[in-house]
Amino acid sequence: MKRRVKITLLSVVCIYAVVLTSVNIRDLKVGFDYDDTLVFSTPSFRVANKSGERPYSEEYWRVVNSSFHLDKKKLVPVTIALVYKALGYDAVIITSRQGYGGEELKKNWKWLAREFYFERNKSSILEKERFVAYFGDSDSDITEAREAGVRPIRVKRSPKSDNKRKYHPGQYQEFVLPFSD
Repeated sequence: MKRRVKITLLSVVCIYAVVLTSVNIRDLKVGFDYDDTLVFSTPSFRVANKSGERPYSEEYWRVVNSSFHLDKKKLVPVTIALVYKALGYDAVIITSRQGYGGEELKKNWKWLAREFYFERNKSSILEKERFVAYFGDSDSDITEAREAGVRPIRVKRSPKSDNKRKYHPGQYQEFVLPFSD
């Protein structure tokens, strides 16, 4: 019995080593949107909306980006990102926010992702590297991933999210991640 357990354990370790090595050699990545995908960020936007700053101005984005401590991590997407990372994939975060005042936000996510981009045109980043999947909540996340030749995976928004725009899960026949809201 003990011999069978040792052989099984050794097999699992060997399979893991093969997967890890092949992923690292090919430099594969998996991408994640930030707002309403990795985190529930409505509280940060509410603070910015109450700040008196003109919406979408440089100062508005500074307030949003510096309020990241109010964001609540979403269990399923973050867990999936950690599994990919354990398998050797580089996790990359791409948000369509403006980057003003975003350095602390980027530092806060170094434990998960070496790369954190503030970029409206996500497909430009997805096309440059070897992404195998992109997780996002909005319709544009799904369409941009497809344009870049990357598999899109829809993350459900929290019903408490203030962001109601461009959100039609399943409309593009994409995989919708269960329990991700």
